[in-house]
Amino acid sequence: MNFSAFYKIIRPFNCAFVALTVLFGAFYKNVTELSFNILAAVLTAVFIAASGYVINDYYDLEIDKINKPKRVLPSGKIKPIFAFNYSIILLSLGILFSFFCGHFLGIIIAITNALLLLLYAKRLKLMFFWGNLIVAYTAASTFIFGGLSNENVSNSLLVFCYAFLYTLIREIIKDLEDVEGDKSSSGKTLAIKFGLKKTVLVSFLISLLIIFLTFFSYYQGHLSRLSFILMSILVHFPLLFFHYFIIKNNHSFVLNKISTLMKFDMLLLLIIITI
Repeated sequence: MNFSAFYKIIRPFNCAFVALTVLFGAFYKNVTELSFNILAAVLTAVFIAASGYVINDYYDLEIDKINKPKRVLPSGKIKPIFAFNYSIILLSLGILFSFFCGHFLGIIIAITNALLLLLYAKRLKLMFFWGNLIVAYTAASTFIFGGLSNENVSNSLLVFCYAFLYTLIREIIKDLEDVEGDKSSSGKTLAIKFGLKKTVLVSFLISLLIIFLTFFSYYQGHLSRLSFILMSILVHFPLLFFHYFIIKNNHSFVLNKISTLMKFDMLLLLIIITI
C-alpha cells in the first residue's frame, strides 16, 4: 500500500490554505492571542475539507479516469474502499473538533458543510450550477467559522463575500476544464449547458460583482485607499485577463493553469485587504 498517497489525496496545499482562511477569519482586524478555540476551528475545517476531497475523488473515479488519470484513485495507488473509509474517519475527526470551537453555530456549520460536501460529491457535482454554489459556500464559510471561534464574525463577513464570489468563478472555470469527462457521466454543468462563451460570460459578470464589492467596501470605509488601488491592479485586472485568455485559448492545460493561478491571486487578495 502506498501510504504517501493518503497524504496526497487530501490535497495538502488546499488543506493548508483552508487552515489559513480560518486563521484569517479569526484575526482579521481583531488581533488577539491564539486560543484553543481557534486551533480547534482550524483542525475542524482542515479535517472536513480533507474528507471532502477524498469522498469527491471516490465518487469521481470514473470521470477522473478521463479528466485526471494521474490522480491517486484512477492511478490505483489507493483502493476505492480504503479511500471511502478514510474520508469517514476524517469527517468524524472534523465534527469531533467542532465541539471545541467555542460557539454552537460552529458545530452547525461543521455538520452542514460535511453533509453538503457529501451531497455534492454524490449527487450535485454534475448538476446545473448547484455544485458550484456549494463549493463556493463551503470554501468561503471557513472565514466565518474562524470568526466565530474568536468573536470576529462582523469583520469576517467581507472576506466571506470576496471568497464566495472568487471561488464561484474558479469553479465555473474548472467546469470548462472538465467538460469532456462530465459529458461522459451525463453531467449538466454550466459549461455543458451554456457552452464556452456563455459560461465565460457568466464568470465575467461575477467578476464584475467582485469589482463592485471593492468599490462599495472602499466607500464604506472597510478598505484603505492603498488596498483599493492594489486590488484594482493585482486582483481585478488579472481576473479580467483570465477571461479574455480563456476565450482565446480554452485548451484544458491552459484552463488548469489559470485555475492554479487563481489560487495564488486569491491569496494575494487576502494579503491586500489587510493593508
